[in-house]
Amino acid sequence: MAYDLWDLAPRVMPPRSRLYSLQPMAIGTQHVESLSSYIMRVAEAHTVSVRTLILKEIFPDLSTMPTNTHFSGLHSLNGMSACFEQWVAILGKLTSRRDLCALTLLPWQRLLASDGILRRRRTWCPRCFWEWQRSGMPIYECLAWALAPVTVCPVHYAFLEQHCPHCRRPMLVLSAHAHPGFCAHCNGWLGDDSDAPTSPASAQVMEDQLWIANQVGEFLALGNAVGNHDSPCHLLSNLQRMLVELAKGNQQLLGRQTRISSAALNAWLTGKRLPTLALVIRLCQNLRVPINRLVMEEVLRTDPEWSALATSGSLATRRKQRVVMPQYPITRVVRLGSLPPEERERAAGEIKARLETNLAMDEPLSILKLFQIMGYRSTSRGKAWFPALCAATKAKRERQAEHRTETYRQELLCALTEEPPPTIAQVALRLGISVPQLYLRHTCRELCKALAARSPDRRRFQRTKTEEALRRALEEPPVPLVVLASRLRQDANRLRVVFPDLCQRLRTRHLAHRAREQQKVRGVYDDAVRDAIGKVAKSGVYPSLQRILFLVSQRNPSLTSYHLTNLAIKRIRVKL
Repeated sequence: MAYDLWDLAPRVMPPRSRLYSLQPMAIGTQHVESLSSYIMRVAEAHTVSVRTLILKEIFPDLSTMPTNTHFSGLHSLNGMSACFEQWVAILGKLTSRRDLCALTLLPWQRLLASDGILRRRRTWCPRCFWEWQRSGMPIYECLAWALAPVTVCPVHYAFLEQHCPHCRRPMLVLSAHAHPGFCAHCNGWLGDDSDAPTSPASAQVMEDQLWIANQVGEFLALGNAVGNHDSPCHLLSNLQRMLVELAKGNQQLLGRQTRISSAALNAWLTGKRLPTLALVIRLCQNLRVPINRLVMEEVLRTDPEWSALATSGSLATRRKQRVVMPQYPITRVVRLGSLPPEERERAAGEIKARLETNLAMDEPLSILKLFQIMGYRSTSRGKAWFPALCAATKAKRERQAEHRTETYRQELLCALTEEPPPTIAQVALRLGISVPQLYLRHTCRELCKALAARSPDRRRFQRTKTEEALRRALEEPPVPLVVLASRLRQDANRLRVVFPDLCQRLRTRHLAHRAREQQKVRGVYDDAVRDAIGKVAKSGVYPSLQRILFLVSQRNPSLTSYHLTNLAIKRIRVKL
């Protein structure tokens, strides 16, 4: 019968993960995702905050509960720290993923050190976010953006951003309510399709930074391969071979060429310390050797790049020479009286002509400098031969010095009557003096002391002016105190200390304004979500977050926040 053909044995279900097993983005490429970004995407997929995900799912499985739960210390999550290796294992167990080590620098922890390589602030490329959103790709943050040496995007040739374009505030690498592509403070969209202007003077800087970004990206692309296979590291052998074959055993020469201290090189070569990734990047940049080859491959003497480096002369053996370049080289004999009569008359005629030409100038040179320019060491013979010309030059210089001193005195007297009084450096700038401490204070000592004594009046004036600006700000559209302080060219913390009442009023006013703006945004989201729920309910399907957000973004392209859409859905459910 047909019933005999039925397989009544129970099906073997594959193991289920507690959390969604999201696919990490771009593993094996230079745009590999960071672990902090993956945590944000997992929290967003479960419609919970990052804080809730960490406190409820990761902390209970840790061997020891951390005493400091502030997010400022989680910037090392993407690095090689051993304390976060347990986080990777726990998150991999929760999501049934075995490739999460490739989202960090952990595959390199036995080969390299990560001192000072990680940023403490969040960094991103606005154009990458915009293109990913336009093409429907998931928004994530690259691991290369979390490394301090990388400052540009190798795809769009633009510098990375560190401040929100809406509230101008920096963000931690991982915060309690962080979302990929959105500000953790104001929840503003961080993507932008406009090209960042670059000055022509920064072309060389941009080229160097692009080289670093590409090399670091290719290096991070090997993380998954190194994590799966215990690949050997040839960095130490390559450095030793470079020292012997290219620098001829001169360790100081190698350090000068690579701009790395001899102590650090010696610690690497002797095996006392692991080389840091930042210094390895600097070494590869100065030698123009790909970092993947220097670390993962054995570069032999017959290698083309190695031969080009040896023949280019960049590491040619050379001694550090002491170069003495006198301003006026001595080319004439010292004793003019010992010269033959004809040569003495020729030298006297030349000296007389130079003295007369110098005297006719508006600002003649001193006699000593003039003789040094002519190549003589001493001025005694010239003063003996032409005392009248030398005395006239000296008198003219003294009259000019007195005139300059009188000009300085008049300028200082005018500065004493100004409100507010300027500083001595500002007066020197008006007069065209580059070193005011050495000349202006010496020639007009008493007036400089009087001007310095008026510094309390200047500070009082500046304080009054700042206070008036703060009071005017109370009548203008509210802005954060940090933005207002930058406009006034003041420090925000100092303003809070000097003007506590005004700063508190400004803060209260700004918070109230921000609450009103957020209420307006919530109202817009509520109306859009309510209409979207009605449309989805009429079609007979479940009003999920993805469907609601799709309809909301179609109606208003500016409404793209998963977080605000989810909150609006919760509020509408409570009302219903």
